[in-house]
This record gives sequence, C-alpha cells and structure tokens, in this order.
Amino acid sequence: MREPTGLFVRKPGIPGRKIRFALVGCGRISANHFEALAAHADAAELVGVADIDPAALERAMARTRAPGFPSLEALLLGSDPDIVILATPSGLHAQQAIRVAESGRHVMTEKPMATRWQDGKAMVQACDEAGVHLFVVKQNRRNPTLQLLKRAVAARRFGKICMVTVNVFWSRPQTYYDSAAWRGTWEFDGGAFMNQASHYVDMLDWLIGPVESVQAYTATLVRNIEVEDTGVLALRWRAGTLGSLNVTMVTYPKNLEGSITVLGDKGTAR
Repeated sequence: MREPTGLFVRKPGIPGRKIRFALVGCGRISANHFEALAAHADAAELVGVADIDPAALERAMARTRAPGFPSLEALLLGSDPDIVILATPSGLHAQQAIRVAESGRHVMTEKPMATRWQDGKAMVQACDEAGVHLFVVKQNRRNPTLQLLKRAVAARRFGKICMVTVNVFWSRPQTYYDSAAWRGTWEFDGGAFMNQASHYVDMLDWLIGPVESVQAYTATLVRNIEVEDTGVLALRWRAGTLGSLNVTMVTYPKNLEGSITVLGDKGTAR
C-alpha cells in the first residue's frame, strides 16, 4: 500500500466524535444528503460544501450553515472531512474520487459510480492503494420490502428461481434533460439504464446473483438527448434463471411503475 500523495496525510478515525462529511455538487440530489445528515446529527456533521456554480453554492450554504468552497480542491485544502460525498455529474466521479482518495479521505459517490468501466476500476484501485473506503449510493438495498425479499431469496423460499422481470416505466420530460448541459450525454450522464434505472440493474445482481449473458435493444425514441430513453434487456443468470429488464423514461404523463417479479417453482413475489 502506498502513502497518499500531495499535501494531505490520512488520519485514523477518532472514536467518540462525530463523523465529518463534506459534499461536492450542490444540485438536485444534494438535498437528499443534507436531509440524511440532519437526521443523524448526533453522529454526523457537515463541515463543507462545494460547487462551481455560485448560486447553487450559496443556496447550500444558506441551508446547511456549512462553509462553502468554489471547487473540490479548495474544499480539500480548506476543510477537514473524514468522508467526501460526490453528488456531481456522473462523468466527473472517477477523477474526483481518485483525488479524494489521494487526500486520505473516504469516498461516497452517487450512482452511477462512473460512466466507463475502466474509470470504475481506477476508482477502486485508487481507494485500495490509499487505504480508504469507497461507497456507492445504492439506498434501495435498504428498502424494507427489498430486505424482506432478499432474506426470502437467501433462505431459498422460492425454490428454484425460474424467471425474474423488472419494469421501470418512468417519465423524464425534455425539461429535465434541458435543466443542465451534462444531462443526457454519454460523457457525463449516461442513459436510462446507467442513470435512472441503475438501482434496478444493481438489484438484479444483488438479489438474484451474477448474470451470465445479456441481449439488448436500446433506442432514443422521443427525447432530444445523446443517450437512450428506452430499452429492453433479456438476461440469463449463471444459475440458469431467465429474466428481463424493461426501461423507459417517456411514460406519459408521470412515473407509472417500478417493479420486480420473482417466479420460482415454490414461490412467487411481485
């Protein structure tokens, strides 16, 4: 294991004090993190926020009373967090996570962790070499219903699982994609599967197990974006289970369904 580079020295945790968080990217999803930190104020504190957009930064500072910084680098130099939350455009996660790891801080990144496979591997390697943790936000795993389903699968209550289907029929209007230049791009965002439905993609592996093969059709049918707004996947798991993942962001007029159906020879759940 190599020592972190740069001006920073990694410090061990200090028992008996609050965990210090900082957040980079004060846009749409940051509110969820602010709410979570406030709900756990007895054990966690926010020691800094950063954004390159002065207006977004000002709103975050007003809401949280935390010191504000105009960039990630300024935050790392001017604050002392234990863990840095990356709520920035997805295509920036890799370079930012590596920089945070090099500074000796733990990394929490919003989904998806990266927009390229090799970038995700580089993030893992950087955190391993720096001796810090890398946490990717997959909060649906903590959903009580999915926890119950997970325990039932682990206990083999369904018998042999023969088929699994997942439907994500959501609505993301053109105004959503037009709200920021990075949305709907390959470089910084990814499409319906990588961004909006990524929790469901994660769920297929977490609940059912490793996937052996995938066949897919994707298309940009309605929205004026680079990436897909609709797609279908046919999957075969290593255990022999067959299934499908059907995703669209053009449901009218609002989100209709986010579901998983598990069909076994001794049980069924939807």
